[in-house]
Amino acid sequence: MTNHWDNYHRHWTLLGAPLRPTPETVGIVERALDLDEADVLLLGVTPELAGLGKTMLAIDGSAAMVSGVWPGDSAGRRAITGNWLDLPLSRASVGAVIGDGCLTVVDSAQARHALLGEVARVLKPEGSAVIRVFAGLEAFEDLADIKAEALAGEIGNFHALKWRIAMACATSDADRAIKVQAIRDAFDKTFPDREALAARTGWSMASIGTIDVYAGSETTYCFATLAMLINEARDWFGDVHVVPSGSYPLAERCPLLMLESPKRR
Repeated sequence: MTNHWDNYHRHWTLLGAPLRPTPETVGIVERALDLDEADVLLLGVTPELAGLGKTMLAIDGSAAMVSGVWPGDSAGRRAITGNWLDLPLSRASVGAVIGDGCLTVVDSAQARHALLGEVARVLKPEGSAVIRVFAGLEAFEDLADIKAEALAGEIGNFHALKWRIAMACATSDADRAIKVQAIRDAFDKTFPDREALAARTGWSMASIGTIDVYAGSETTYCFATLAMLINEARDWFGDVHVVPSGSYPLAERCPLLMLESPKRR
C-alpha cells in the first residue's frame, strides 16, 4: 500500500479550489478571527494560511507534507509533525485555531469529536476557531446525474467533481466515510475514458490524473453533513455558526464553521 500523504504533496501545485482555499477565503478567515495579535494554531500546513496571525504553529501528521508544502519557518512561524487528536500544547494556550478540511481527513465521527475536543482544550477562553468544512448532502447524489452534469460542462473543475463523487459514495452512517481508493474506483467506473472527459470539459489530463494519488491508499476521508458537524461542534463550543467561504466551484458545500466559547471538561 502507498503512503497517501507522502505522495500527496507531489501533486499540490495541480490542486485548486475547493481542495485549496482561495485568496477570497483567506481574507474571510482573517476578518472573521481578527488575527493581527493572535497566536495561531494551524491544523495542517496549508501554505495559503501560513501568513496569518502574530505567531503561528502548524501541526501536520505527515513529515513529507511539512517538508514538501510548508513555505518555511521564520521568527514567528514554524511547522512540526504531530497528532491532531493529541495536540502537543497545554490547555488554553492559543488564541485562534484554523483548519482547512481537517474534519474530512480524519476517518470517523469519533475522530472528528476527538479533534473538536482538542481544539476546545487548547483554545483560550476568549479564543475562536474557524474550520473550512467539506460537507456532504443530506440526500446522496446519483453518480449518473453527476456524470451528466460533468459532460454538460456544469461542474466547475475536476476537483469539484472528485469531491462530489466522494460525497455520493460515502457511508450512510454517522462516519460518512469513504476510503480514498474507493473514490478513485468510482471515478474510473463512471468515467472510463479520461481523454474523452478532458475533451468534453477542457480539464487538463494532469488535473484529472491527480486522482491517482489515491491508488493503493488505505486513507479514509469523512464527508459529514453540515448538520452533523454543527451538532458535533456544539458538544465542545457554546457558539457555533456558519459563514460562507467564497465563490469558487462547490463553495456552497465548503462553508466556514465558526467555533467560539470553548467548553471545559
